[in-house]
Amino acid sequence: MQGQGNLFYMTWFNAGLRVYDVSDVNVPKEIGYFIPPKPSKRFGPMPEDDLVVQTEDVLVDRRGYIYITDKNMGIYILKVK
Repeated sequence: MQGQGNLFYMTWFNAGLRVYDVSDVNVPKEIGYFIPPKPSKRFGPMPEDDLVVQTEDVLVDRRGYIYITDKNMGIYILKVK
């Protein structure tokens, strides 16, 4: 989980990246999401079972670029508009 201003960025494995506006801490709102496409080919040893989206890490730089990783597919670079 990473925050920037009133935005929080969270990864949820097969639910991908979720972006929340927490300007009202009592009522956080999901304002965006990104779910990587389902993998069609295995590029690494994990996961060992069925190929599924495995979004695990998130980092947001000062420019607002969002970097997420997927166990099988690598890295995605995104930006909230």
